[in-house]
Amino acid sequence: MSIERRIIKATWGYNGDLEPLSELEDLGDAILVTFDLPRVKKEDVEINLTEDTVELKAKLSESVCWEKWGSIQKRLTFQTFQKQIRLPVHINQKEASASFKNGILRVVMPKLREKVLIHIE
Repeated sequence: MSIERRIIKATWGYNGDLEPLSELEDLGDAILVTFDLPRVKKEDVEINLTEDTVELKAKLSESVCWEKWGSIQKRLTFQTFQKQIRLPVHINQKEASASFKNGILRVVMPKLREKVLIHIE
């Protein structure tokens, strides 16, 4: 069985949001998405799933401020992590699970398997 991994780079927006570093793995019968969320408490994490997306919102326990960053930007302050990832397959949202330990959030989403009986003529 081949396990596909895709690391998604971290970026930031200008509305006070950071995009966390994340990794998407195809485990065969499930999709695993791992998020790196330093300075975040478990109770400040919100995960929303659709059949083909995972959306994360997490409030930082303390704001991160970069001063005199670059030649144009003088000050950036970030208060939340936010990220939406389109999944390569449809998932079973009701059987998904998540764990959070030491700033690492792991979301396991079983793939949606639909069996259809086909009538033979």
